[in-house]
Amino acid sequence: MEKDIIKQSFKELQEAEPVNEGGFIIEPMNKCIDEAHKLPPLISLYPEVVLEGDLCIIFGQSGIGKTIYAMQIARYIAENGKRLLYVDCEMTPRQLGNRYETANFPPTFLRAEMDREHPDEDVLKGIEKAGAKNNVDVVFIDNITALGQSLDRSADAGTLMASLNTLKKKYNWTLVVLNHVPKMFSGNVPLSLSAMQGSAKINQLIDDAIGIAQSSIDPNLVYVKQCKWRNGELTMGADHVAIYERCKDKYGNLGFVSRGFGTEQEHLSIESGNDRDEMKIRVRELSGKGMTQTAIAEQLRISQSKVSRLLKE
Repeated sequence: MEKDIIKQSFKELQEAEPVNEGGFIIEPMNKCIDEAHKLPPLISLYPEVVLEGDLCIIFGQSGIGKTIYAMQIARYIAENGKRLLYVDCEMTPRQLGNRYETANFPPTFLRAEMDREHPDEDVLKGIEKAGAKNNVDVVFIDNITALGQSLDRSADAGTLMASLNTLKKKYNWTLVVLNHVPKMFSGNVPLSLSAMQGSAKINQLIDDAIGIAQSSIDPNLVYVKQCKWRNGELTMGADHVAIYERCKDKYGNLGFVSRGFGTEQEHLSIESGNDRDEMKIRVRELSGKGMTQTAIAEQLRISQSKVSRLLKE
């Protein structure tokens, strides 16, 4: 009889309803899985680069076009119905005008420039106030150094990423942050998360990391690679990087034009004299068949300006 009572008491203890404590929400694992299956599907705000609700880092060497790329992504997101704040700590108004000759951005695209006369002591707190006041869905920060914390130490990087995650959850924002990396990670070194200072902590606390690098095939080309993609299937790895050419569109606005896909390795290799001669012959052959320079560029995965140079030679 006593054993039965003990068994019953033990069973009741084992099956007792969980109690929230210590700042944690405690639930049975099966309930967690059932609730996870009821979540809405992931929404891609920009294919293979930005997922709704994620904290994404876009990184690459200074001067290769991260801001151009980020502006293009931000424009696409704003055009598709999201109210967006682009915190621009990189370009002056004059530089902005040089890059964009036509003012044809959607009204949902808002640009924030620091008020030099009335700066907020805490830049991240200022971004929070600006984003909340303007009821935005997506925030771009160009670039991470403007937030005033060094990424040299892993602890500082961890603190900064934790603060960004807090904002993401508090306002249900999608956050995209640009980050510079050393010159060694553009050229013959494959893109990876190790390029970023404080990378161990950053890797733990971000959802996605998108690398952009200069192509060694053509100075007008860059390639883009997914280095981390937490909530979806990674589709742009080393064997399938996206290729872009930097150029101006018909409105005089600077941007990236897709030139298809390739492998990272082919864009790390350095073109030899023989390679160039073979490429020149191939360009002339295709041109002789009546193909346009744009079509030749797409087929050979080089920029249109390089096609033009090779034909002139």
